Amino acid sequence: MDKVLNLLKKLGIELTADQTAQVKEVLGKEFVAAEDAAKKNTELEELRKQFEQRNADLEKLKAEAASKSDTTSAELKKQLEELNAKYESDTKALNEKLMAQETDFAAERLLGGYKFANDRVKKSVLEEFKGKGFKYENGAFIGGKEFLEELKKNEPDVFAKGQQGLFMGSTQSGVSVDSNNLEAQINSGFGFDSK
Repeated sequence: MDKVLNLLKKLGIELTADQTAQVKEVLGKEFVAAEDAAKKNTELEELRKQFEQRNADLEKLKAEAASKSDTTSAELKKQLEELNAKYESDTKALNEKLMAQETDFAAERLLGGYKFANDRVKKSVLEEFKGKGFKYENGAFIGGKEFLEELKKNEPDVFAKGQQGLFMGSTQSGVSVDSNNLEAQINSGFGFDSK
């Protein structure tokens, strides 16, 4: 976060305390520190290694079970079936947890683009949004933005007065939300002429 603020200073963009707070708020919600991302990647790699080892153990047990034909083989087969069931259950639970986590983060990011009347209202809208069960595909919620736009129309008091749109773009005159020009969005967001 400090790197971005320092970069803005180097570029000659001086921020007021309020603008600095806004930038920190957005960066805190939208971006992950490099060390946190590296830590998560390491954890992910460790989990992959554990799964690969688990699969190797299962294959070894299968081979041992196939090579024996006495009562020990029946015991091995039973252990193998139990391990298979446990591992399949664990894998399914992990995948469901990761998908739920990804969906929750995406919902928080989407709502983070709107300015609400207060944090309690935002939490309430977030819970209602999650309760609607919008399908999350290709990095977007199907019907999610429409729900929020309908909410803005039907319950304008939910949103902060004067800033009912996304942080950058619709609250800033002259720069569209869908603009690919980041420099124009930043300049407009801080009140600078982008020409």
